Amino acid sequence: MTSSLESNFTAATGIFKEVFEQVAREKQELEEEKKKWEDEKAAVQKKLIFNSPRIVIDVGGTRYSTSHSTLNKYPDSMLGAMFSGRHDLETMKCEDGSFFIDRDGTHFGYILNYLRDGEEVAESFPKSVGVLLELIREARFYQLEGLVKVLTPLLREANIVTQNDITVKFKSENGYYTDDFYGNGFSVNYQSRDKIMFKHRNMRELSFNGMYFPFSASFIDCDLSNATFQYCSFASDVTFEDCILDNTTFTCIKGLVTNSGNVSFKGSNTDDANFEAQLRSSLKSAGKIP
Repeated sequence: MTSSLESNFTAATGIFKEVFEQVAREKQELEEEKKKWEDEKAAVQKKLIFNSPRIVIDVGGTRYSTSHSTLNKYPDSMLGAMFSGRHDLETMKCEDGSFFIDRDGTHFGYILNYLRDGEEVAESFPKSVGVLLELIREARFYQLEGLVKVLTPLLREANIVTQNDITVKFKSENGYYTDDFYGNGFSVNYQSRDKIMFKHRNMRELSFNGMYFPFSASFIDCDLSNATFQYCSFASDVTFEDCILDNTTFTCIKGLVTNSGNVSFKGSNTDDANFEAQLRSSLKSAGKIP
């Protein structure tokens, strides 16, 4: 009796194993068929997109017509990746066949013109600071670093600081600054009120003579050609990063070497600046300039 039960159990186990293996094989075959079907679908989709002479992009409700070769001009950009054929675009595709991108479409035409013609279109870009800032934001979203590099000097050129801004709004006796610096290119840390920053600014030929900077002072990507810093005093961190220092004068300055903060001239052309001999030697010895 026991032997018969064991025999039946062994037979049942064998049958179950065969059924299980058969199901597993069929499942694998179905998965392979599914993958093959998805690959064929993607190939058809890619062919339809890439062979179409015109691609319509709906950017926040504004429609633009272009070609696949234009969108794929820079493969490492977001648009290049989207239309590379590596991604399923069905979720972006509208009923009319256009592709929707959830961004403000106001300036997308400038993005397309850059993709079509490269840096040659720089002269056609608007000179408005607000528009240039918006374009830089969009260029970064679409991961077009080349366009950011084209726009940044245009922003710096248009973003003018006048001598009146410096002498009236920034009082030399105590480094005072007013709230209306904010929004006009002067970025202030309002939480600690311990920082003033000039970024992408045209500050050519300005005089900072006699000014006292009690807080951290940063000049980022500013054109300071022919500007003068004489009898200035810096009490905290000082940064001149990626600045144009053609014939910029630094003489009789306190704090560039001796203050307790950090001092940096990273990316700036210090060889073309006019440092008084002792100051240049001290900055070199401190490793602040080459």
